[in-house]
Amino acid sequence: MTDSMETLATAAHEVEGVSPDITSVADELARGQLGLVTGSGDDEQRHTDVTLRPLTGKDIIDAELAAERVVQTANGSELVRSPAMVEFELLRRQVAWLGNLNGPLSLLQLKSLSARYIERLIIAQRLGGSVLAGQLAADSGRLDAVSGKH
Repeated sequence: MTDSMETLATAAHEVEGVSPDITSVADELARGQLGLVTGSGDDEQRHTDVTLRPLTGKDIIDAELAAERVVQTANGSELVRSPAMVEFELLRRQVAWLGNLNGPLSLLQLKSLSARYIERLIIAQRLGGSVLAGQLAADSGRLDAVSGKH
């Protein structure tokens, strides 16, 4: 996937209006790395070797189940699903390695990332999905409809 990431990084530089964060993450992924920092202060750890893996059906089902909560309403108990939690549950499951941490990350480990680093991880996840979508479209003989703009 490195060749695809290099192509994506080149494309990110050529498209006007692409966020510098997206370009930076694309460049790092093309080099096979992604810089993230977990913790803060004395607990801070810098990681440059983040590996994301494709999601499985099990990951998707487990993320959906983890994002459900039973809440009490005027009409009794009701099962409520949080779309935001589904996304974070999927993200943490997609991390195969973060430095010396073997994935999936725990929710606590994901929470130890600053907002900036969670955003970088989400960008990497989406760029990887864009590359995969582009490869699937090319393999199926269809036009690549994946856009570099968000």
